Amino acid sequence: MSDPLANFRRRTADFPPSSTPPDGGDGYIAFAAKDRVERLKIKRANKPTHAPGYGYLLDIIYDGNHGTNFVLVYTVLGVKVSGKNLQPVIMALLAGTADFIQEYDRNQWPKPTDAQAPLIESIEVVVQDAAQPAAHTGT
Repeated sequence: MSDPLANFRRRTADFPPSSTPPDGGDGYIAFAAKDRVERLKIKRANKPTHAPGYGYLLDIIYDGNHGTNFVLVYTVLGVKVSGKNLQPVIMALLAGTADFIQEYDRNQWPKPTDAQAPLIESIEVVVQDAAQPAAHTGT
Protein backbone atom coordinates (compact mmCIF):
# COMPACT_ATOMS: atom_id res chain seq x y z
CA MET A 1 0.00 0.00 0.00
CA SER A 2 1.44 3.36 -0.97
CA ASP A 3 1.48 6.40 1.26
CA PRO A 4 -1.01 8.99 -0.09
CA LEU A 5 0.76 11.78 1.83
CA ALA A 6 4.30 10.88 0.69
CA ASN A 7 4.51 13.92 -1.60
CA PHE A 8 3.81 16.23 1.33
CA ARG A 9 6.28 14.78 3.83
CA ARG A 10 9.69 16.34 4.33
CA ARG A 11 12.62 14.32 3.16
CA THR A 12 16.09 14.28 4.72
CA ALA A 13 17.34 16.10 1.61
CA ASP A 14 15.07 19.05 2.55
CA PHE A 15 17.33 19.85 5.51
CA PRO A 16 20.85 21.25 5.43
CA PRO A 17 23.67 18.67 5.54
CA SER A 18 24.44 19.61 9.17
CA SER A 19 21.08 18.22 10.29
CA THR A 20 22.06 14.63 9.53
CA PRO A 21 24.34 12.94 12.07
CA PRO A 22 27.71 11.92 10.57
CA ASP A 23 28.42 8.26 9.95
CA GLY A 24 29.98 6.68 13.00
CA GLY A 25 28.80 9.46 15.28
CA ASP A 26 32.35 10.47 16.24
CA GLY A 27 32.03 14.19 15.57
CA TYR A 28 29.90 16.88 17.12
CA ILE A 29 26.57 17.78 15.58
CA ALA A 30 24.41 20.59 16.98
CA PHE A 31 21.06 19.08 16.00
CA ALA A 32 19.25 16.50 13.91
CA ALA A 33 15.89 16.74 12.18
CA LYS A 34 13.27 14.09 11.43
CA ASP A 35 9.94 13.98 9.66
CA ARG A 36 7.83 13.22 12.75
CA VAL A 37 8.96 14.41 16.15
CA GLU A 38 6.85 14.52 19.31
CA ARG A 39 9.58 15.53 21.77
CA LEU A 40 12.71 17.65 21.55
CA LYS A 41 15.69 16.05 23.26
CA ILE A 42 17.82 18.77 24.89
CA LYS A 43 21.29 17.29 25.42
CA ARG A 44 23.55 19.32 27.71
CA ALA A 45 27.20 18.64 28.44
CA ASN A 46 27.56 16.71 31.72
CA LYS A 47 23.98 17.44 32.78
CA PRO A 48 20.67 15.59 32.50
CA THR A 49 18.89 15.51 29.15
CA HIS A 50 15.39 16.98 28.97
CA ALA A 51 12.78 15.81 26.45
CA PRO A 52 9.74 18.12 26.56
CA GLY A 53 6.93 17.55 24.09
CA TYR A 54 6.45 19.96 21.20
CA GLY A 55 2.82 20.30 22.36
CA TYR A 56 4.07 22.23 25.42
CA LEU A 57 6.20 24.67 23.41
CA LEU A 58 4.59 28.10 23.71
CA ASP A 59 7.11 30.37 21.99
CA ILE A 60 10.48 30.48 20.24
CA ILE A 61 12.33 33.75 20.72
CA TYR A 62 15.34 34.24 18.45
CA ASP A 63 17.64 36.94 17.14
CA GLY A 64 16.44 37.06 13.56
CA ASN A 65 19.11 36.30 10.98
CA HIS A 66 22.03 36.59 13.40
CA GLY A 67 21.81 32.95 14.56
CA THR A 68 23.59 33.45 17.86
CA ASN A 69 20.86 32.64 20.40
CA PHE A 70 17.29 31.56 20.95
CA VAL A 71 14.95 30.82 23.84
CA LEU A 72 12.38 28.04 23.97
CA VAL A 73 9.44 28.84 26.23
CA TYR A 74 7.53 25.81 27.50
CA THR A 75 4.68 25.76 30.00
CA VAL A 76 7.00 25.01 32.95
CA LEU A 77 10.43 25.16 31.34
CA GLY A 78 12.65 27.78 29.75
CA VAL A 79 15.63 26.89 27.57
CA LYS A 80 18.24 29.49 26.53
CA VAL A 81 20.63 28.43 23.78
CA SER A 82 23.70 30.37 22.63
CA GLY A 83 26.15 29.62 19.87
CA LYS A 84 27.05 30.28 16.25
CA ASN A 85 25.30 29.69 12.92
CA LEU A 86 22.10 28.58 14.66
CA GLN A 87 19.74 29.55 11.82
CA PRO A 88 19.21 25.92 10.60
CA VAL A 89 18.53 24.83 14.20
CA ILE A 90 15.95 27.61 14.62
CA MET A 91 14.24 26.74 11.31
CA ALA A 92 13.97 23.08 12.32
CA LEU A 93 12.49 24.11 15.69
CA LEU A 94 9.99 26.43 13.98
CA ALA A 95 8.97 23.58 11.68
CA GLY A 96 8.69 21.17 14.65
CA THR A 97 11.15 18.74 13.05
CA ALA A 98 14.20 19.09 15.33
CA ASP A 99 14.75 15.72 17.02
CA PHE A 100 17.49 16.95 19.35
CA ILE A 101 19.72 19.90 20.10
CA GLN A 102 23.12 19.24 21.63
CA GLU A 103 25.58 21.38 23.55
CA TYR A 104 29.19 21.14 22.41
CA ASP A 105 31.49 19.45 24.95
CA ARG A 106 35.19 19.95 24.23
CA ASN A 107 36.01 16.97 26.47
CA GLN A 108 33.93 14.65 24.27
CA TRP A 109 34.51 15.89 20.71
CA PRO A 110 37.33 17.57 18.80
CA LYS A 111 36.78 21.21 17.88
CA PRO A 112 34.52 21.39 14.79
CA THR A 113 36.42 22.42 11.66
CA ASP A 114 33.47 23.66 9.58
CA ALA A 115 33.14 27.38 10.40
CA GLN A 116 29.65 27.48 8.81
CA ALA A 117 28.16 24.54 10.75
CA PRO A 118 25.84 25.23 13.71
CA LEU A 119 27.62 25.19 17.07
CA ILE A 120 25.72 25.26 20.36
CA GLU A 121 28.10 26.68 22.95
CA SER A 122 25.72 26.70 25.92
CA ILE A 123 22.28 25.49 26.93
CA GLU A 124 20.64 26.84 30.08
CA VAL A 125 17.49 25.13 31.37
CA VAL A 126 15.25 26.81 33.94
CA VAL A 127 12.48 24.69 35.42
CA GLN A 128 9.60 26.67 36.87
CA ASP A 129 8.24 25.41 40.16
CA ALA A 130 4.61 24.47 39.49
CA ALA A 131 3.66 25.86 42.91
CA GLN A 132 5.04 29.32 42.04
CA PRO A 133 3.23 31.42 39.46
CA ALA A 134 5.40 32.80 36.67
CA ALA A 135 6.64 36.33 37.30
CA HIS A 136 5.09 38.88 34.97
CA THR A 137 7.74 41.05 33.40
CA GLY A 138 5.39 43.28 31.42
CA THR A 139 5.78 44.43 27.87
